[in-house]
Amino acid sequence: MTILGSVGELHRYPVKSMLGEALASAEVATRGIVGDRVHALIDVATGKVASAKLPHRWRALLGYAASYGEGGVSITAPDGDCFAATGSDARMSAALGRAVTMAAARPADLAIDRADPDAVAAAGVGADVAHIVRPLGAAAPEGGFFDFAPIHVITRGSVAAIAAVADDVSVGRFRPNIVIDAPDLAAFAENAWAGGILAIGATLRLEILIPTPRCAVPTLTFGSGVASPKLTTIIGQHNRVPVPGMGALACLGAYARVAQAGVIAPGDAVSWQAPPIAATATQ
Repeated sequence: MTILGSVGELHRYPVKSMLGEALASAEVATRGIVGDRVHALIDVATGKVASAKLPHRWRALLGYAASYGEGGVSITAPDGDCFAATGSDARMSAALGRAVTMAAARPADLAIDRADPDAVAAAGVGADVAHIVRPLGAAAPEGGFFDFAPIHVITRGSVAAIAAVADDVSVGRFRPNIVIDAPDLAAFAENAWAGGILAIGATLRLEILIPTPRCAVPTLTFGSGVASPKLTTIIGQHNRVPVPGMGALACLGAYARVAQAGVIAPGDAVSWQAPPIAATATQ
């Protein structure tokens, strides 16, 4: 294995499309980080998951923050009021202006709307622009309300490369689970990781699946912050790569599945093992 660096930050997002929480340590099961994406709001009218990937309808979700504890998931509203996720249907429906229900188990065949981020940048977040419908959690068979796979990793160097050419860029805009500090890696190193294994700490092993396609979410207003309307378009100008089944897309970071569970913390070593075919080709 090749030593890359160390864990810089850990995050989880207990309710899909809401702000999450930084972690001092994380228990990572085969399903993902314990407490991550364990709830989501379901649109009663369409049966689809409520996600800020469709900004004209759901961007207000990014004004809410969720945390996970022994008592379950708590939500903090934009006005600072705190309430339990369970039993919040009426409150969230009123706040969003649309009937929703808080789900704790992913229904079969749940789908998500993904607006074209370039169209959102051109028309504005309030515009009902072209979008595609994707299955939710295609690489997360054990459940959870993940876009694709249970773990999202990103290197700080890749974020820094985009921050050098775009305004108001922060790690938080990309909603990663694991931020890797690897100062010797080139920007966008994650593009080449598919099929390989990341070893983190003593026991955690992640199989990297695909680069992470970027949607409109990083461009939106997070909490009390400001928007960065052209951010995903700029990412595409600097790092547009092929994603299986989706074509060439703006990407930053990588999706992974958990090959071996473990407990990790910031500062833990991160190593890389190339896929067998790539390793053979270099011999």
